[in-house]
Amino acid sequence: MKKSIYDTPIFFERYQQLRENPISMNEVVEKPTMFSLLPDLTDKKVLDLGCGTGVHLAHYLELGASKVVGLDLSELMLKQAESDLAKNWQKSTAFSLHCLPMEQLNKIPEDNFDVVTSSFAFHYIEDFADLLAKISAKMTACGTLIFSQEHPIVTCYKDGYRWEKNEQKQQVAYRLNYYRDEGERDRSWFQQAFKTYHRTMATICNQLIQAGFEIVQVEEPMLAEQPQWHNEFKDLQHRPPLLFIKAIKKN
Repeated sequence: MKKSIYDTPIFFERYQQLRENPISMNEVVEKPTMFSLLPDLTDKKVLDLGCGTGVHLAHYLELGASKVVGLDLSELMLKQAESDLAKNWQKSTAFSLHCLPMEQLNKIPEDNFDVVTSSFAFHYIEDFADLLAKISAKMTACGTLIFSQEHPIVTCYKDGYRWEKNEQKQQVAYRLNYYRDEGERDRSWFQQAFKTYHRTMATICNQLIQAGFEIVQVEEPMLAEQPQWHNEFKDLQHRPPLLFIKAIKKN
């Protein structure tokens, strides 16, 4: 089984530092938007794909979910998640965790999920259509799928300069040279190489529709109207870093 980049010690450490930062894209953009899309979770069974350290799972339990299940490829992430969740909830009755890639979702014993979520992870998936089929098979009729991922205008980047800048070095335009060129992207973070996958907005939406989902809400949050964050997140005034989609399984 493939290993998670997040199990590299420096990668996990830096990730934890980012998560603990109260002024981060995760806290300012991702979590508020993701949580605003949630349906009523009272007595619902929820699956979180790429659950990381279980922050979202804990929130779902606080909102009244009867059972939450987390799946992640990172052993370090799940170890932290289990430790944190066990402080307030009993394992097996309230939560369960599986160390598996999302592509092997069909191997977990739980099914009939009312809600499936995934934060900032689907851009790691090569075969999105196959994943959607496996998600649908694990859901109840009329279940809700909510996910965020890197926005396609971000994932399209291949090489060269991401931004066009003026003489004052200010960002004035984001380059989309390779937007229509779907497929694998080589990435690096903290000098650690990893891969993500680019799909156009049309491909993402069409594959959801073909998998039997009805798209009911799309969000592309930016900070143009939140001047308090402009110095901290200069580039988010011009383009959305994340794409959020809420969809309902038709049957």
